[in-house]
Amino acid sequence: MPKTDTAQFVSELNGGVFEEKLSHILSEAALGALEYGSGKKAATVQCTFTIKPIGDNQQVMISHKLSNAIPTKRGKKAEEDTTETPMFVGKGGIMTINQPRIDNNNQYQLKKEKDGKVSTIR
Repeated sequence: MPKTDTAQFVSELNGGVFEEKLSHILSEAALGALEYGSGKKAATVQCTFTIKPIGDNQQVMISHKLSNAIPTKRGKKAEEDTTETPMFVGKGGIMTINQPRIDNNNQYQLKKEKDGKVSTIR
């Protein structure tokens, strides 16, 4: 059964901005842990996804929260950032930013690429 392509999913959140924020925070957390961790202090990075239906169609609203706590010289700094991205849900629950085409049986059409990724037929 086809599944959501995680790398593509993350890259589509908030137009690619979520992926950039995550990369930046992961690097900042690693540096903070090395510089100020001293064995007891650890950096934390959390991603939380909340998925809610949008009306009666085949769309969901993905609320994506990125939170972190990074050690500093005298304690820690913490941030939280929440944004939302609407996505379509295709056959098998595959989430994508692009609307899948619907065939005569009202089923979403998906095709498997040579590299194993699943995409919609246009």
